[in-house]
Amino acid sequence: MKTKYILNSCLLLVLLFCLIATSAKAETSAQKKQRTRLKMYYEKLPDNNKKISLILTQGSGKKASGVQQAQIHISTLVDEEPIELTTVETNANGEAIFIVEAGYEFSMNEDGYSVIMARYDGNDSLRSAKKKIEFKDLNVEISFDVIDSANHVVVYAFETDSIGEKSPIEGIDLNIGVERLYSTYFFEEVETDEDGTASVVFPDDIPGDDKGNVKVMVKIDEHDDYGTITKTADVNWGTIVDYSITSNGRSLFGDQAPTWMIITTFILLVGAWYHFILATAKVVKIKKLGKEQD
Repeated sequence: MKTKYILNSCLLLVLLFCLIATSAKAETSAQKKQRTRLKMYYEKLPDNNKKISLILTQGSGKKASGVQQAQIHISTLVDEEPIELTTVETNANGEAIFIVEAGYEFSMNEDGYSVIMARYDGNDSLRSAKKKIEFKDLNVEISFDVIDSANHVVVYAFETDSIGEKSPIEGIDLNIGVERLYSTYFFEEVETDEDGTASVVFPDDIPGDDKGNVKVMVKIDEHDDYGTITKTADVNWGTIVDYSITSNGRSLFGDQAPTWMIITTFILLVGAWYHFILATAKVVKIKKLGKEQD
């Protein structure tokens, strides 16, 4: 009876030891998983498409790097229920982009915010990560007006409710500029008034195309409620620039060499060939004279 008790006790201890070892192993394995971080940004493009940008990184600090070929699930809340929109895959830098067509309208909660959620489920070596952003849909309209003989860019910022009524938004910081070849030149920063409008004088020294056309851009940078918004419109208020290519004539830096250079080169080439032929003829003559003397 005593022996049986001892055997049962030993078996219980072995099972307890295996349980503790398994738990420790699982905890160690979980600790070995590297930390991941998911960032998400919202931007409304000039064509009213909505752009969701995601960045998934692993590690921390200077050792952080992008997670490539990771599947990120994007969803939104419709009547407080999560509805998955799509799944995107990150590139070599851990970046992914999801474009929402202009016709799609996100559902809004009682505070007027739309919610987008992103989820990465992780794998054997990386932890899972989640990110959620809330934003409101802001509309921007650009118009052009001449006030007191000066050209003005007029911007109107407003929200639209479910029945299409517009509500002007006050206190929105707007960067106004024109698109250049590789960047945008912002010449003014203004704030919308209580009517949701802002007006700035357009500079009269900005180069345009051969007809004076320029593309005006209005940008709202990373607003807490509205994210990043860009809007563009064309106007012919730039200075006319002739971009046609004209001939520089005969010159060292033109398409055709100067006449003096052509003549000089011709004389040098003629002289060189003359001396080459003369030298060849003398060699042949010397060879003939040598044979005659033999």
